Amino acid sequence: MSHAMTWRGWRAGVLAALAVLVATLPGTGRAQGGGQITLGVARSADMSLFIVAVKKGFLEKQGLRAQLKIFDSSPKAVEALVAQQADITANTEPPHLAARARGARVVQVMTAYVTGQTNALVVNTAAIKRPGDLAGKTVGVQRGSGSNYHMVWFFERNKIPADQVKVSFMAAPDQVAAFARNDIQAFFGWEPFVSRAQETVPNAKIWSRAVNDGLEFRGNVLMREDLARNDRDTAIKAIKGLIETEK
Repeated sequence: MSHAMTWRGWRAGVLAALAVLVATLPGTGRAQGGGQITLGVARSADMSLFIVAVKKGFLEKQGLRAQLKIFDSSPKAVEALVAQQADITANTEPPHLAARARGARVVQVMTAYVTGQTNALVVNTAAIKRPGDLAGKTVGVQRGSGSNYHMVWFFERNKIPADQVKVSFMAAPDQVAAFARNDIQAFFGWEPFVSRAQETVPNAKIWSRAVNDGLEFRGNVLMREDLARNDRDTAIKAIKGLIETEK
């Protein structure tokens, strides 16, 4: 996947890959040992690298028996690595650094992408017409995620007192429904949920993407530390396969 791709073309390709994932992926368990590997993914744009790597056979070409396992979100996939339910996943900086700080045995093995386009703030324009209008409103976000960081950054950047905003912590896939019910009047999330909200919910607007607020995130590929240390052949083949997928 070229970093020079336009956002429109990149998003179209990602959503097509996600459609294949949702339609065809069985709920398999974690593969065990030598040459078998489980990639923990979520139905989000930043997981497209893993989906393509498995579905298009890039990991198989390296001699690996690879499978995908779905989790509700990318932070949950990090938790799965800690619980040894998966071998590799990807995340922005906040979830994996927080996991490491808590003693999780996971290591970063490569960076899949750098972008400020996937994370965004979505608002109900009937209730919010300027940043200060978030005061007194309920805002959804997934706890400990890159979007959580984006939210805190946005509040500070726009001088919005955090104690004047009611924050509702929820999984990213639940945000669109909560937004449509007006349980929340805004949310900080990521693709495909932010575009889905704008396309399907009246008065929804993508107010700003992370890059518009001066942020960008890295797609950090994480691996279980014991796999990286004790099964180097599998670990190296997995990294080579992901690099080939990106080309």
